[in-house]
Amino acid sequence: MKPLAILVALLTMLGIGLGLGPEGQAAGPLAPKSLPTEQENAAEKFFSALETSLSQNFFDIRHRPVIRVAVFDFTDEKGNVVKAGKDLAEKINRRLYRQSQFEVLDQEKLQRYLAFYGQNTLGKLDAAGLDRFQRRLNTLEPDHGIHALVVGEIQKGVSRNLRITASIVNFQYSIDAFAYENNLLDAQQIIAEIPYPTEQALAEAAEVVMPAVSRPFEEGRLIILANTRGNNLFATTYARSLSAEKPFLWEKIPYVMILGKEEVNIPGQIRVGIENLVLSPLERRKDSAERLEFSFLHGKFSTNEVFFDDRVPAETYSLLTSFVDLKTNETYSDMASIGVHPGVTTVVVLSYYVPSEKERIRNKQVPGIQIYQLFGKGMEFLPKR
Repeated sequence: MKPLAILVALLTMLGIGLGLGPEGQAAGPLAPKSLPTEQENAAEKFFSALETSLSQNFFDIRHRPVIRVAVFDFTDEKGNVVKAGKDLAEKINRRLYRQSQFEVLDQEKLQRYLAFYGQNTLGKLDAAGLDRFQRRLNTLEPDHGIHALVVGEIQKGVSRNLRITASIVNFQYSIDAFAYENNLLDAQQIIAEIPYPTEQALAEAAEVVMPAVSRPFEEGRLIILANTRGNNLFATTYARSLSAEKPFLWEKIPYVMILGKEEVNIPGQIRVGIENLVLSPLERRKDSAERLEFSFLHGKFSTNEVFFDDRVPAETYSLLTSFVDLKTNETYSDMASIGVHPGVTTVVVLSYYVPSEKERIRNKQVPGIQIYQLFGKGMEFLPKR
């Protein structure tokens, strides 16, 4: 047996260990593990309290075995993301990710959701802000599945401490008129003081790494109408006179679109999507105001289905639509960029044309899709009485 191996065996028997490298070479005695610092202890208490609060308020093994959490970078009082705030959010994400009862949203989704909201950071939320954020996400990405938001604010505390105020917000909380008026949220706060070893370390932790940017949250109304009966739709001279600068003058507009009289077939498997949202025809109660409004619009635009109707940020959206010609099983599709302007109603009219066999032979007609965009100033459709 080699001398080194004999020495290791003897020392092991005597309860003395040597640190060995990967090749069996002596690496010297193992350094004793250092004790957690005061900063690490305070941070650990903060993370543990936050995880416990999330679990107690949202976890249910039968009904909600996985909590979907969106963790946003913590900000200063002005909404700017600071170095310590970004570090804290990243550490919270990593800790939650390792636990099976949590599902954490990735940064790409968070940035997309913030774009819906009109900001690049979230910061402190009030009832009005949560209501607006809910409406944007529920409209543009209804399958987001978020249960809780984690947001936080960082301030300088006493001595060399950073004061952390984290809020766990129930994202599914319904903001009714009372909650809106009294600024009520279903939220729980976790407050911690985290010490830093030097004044320089404290100053670096409070440095702004991303200034807050807030776009004016201007909205427009977007409504998507469709004729799904197979006929072509044709724009009248009135359609060409519509613009975002003037309201719909319904008393002067008998018909915006008219229905073609060709012999047609019914299209199959109609699909309509805007951004990541797959749309289905809307259903309204018989006594609802929307039913009256939609009936009015169908009369003006010669349509029969409504696929979307909501206020959305004034931006450009991608719309994709398709249908199947049931006679040939061929799929036809088209795509368009839809512009929504501040304080303006954008009407998108979809026309699916499927000529009959006679029309295809006699007039050499082929199936297709037309996408019309029409604009009118204001958010209401029905003429004022």
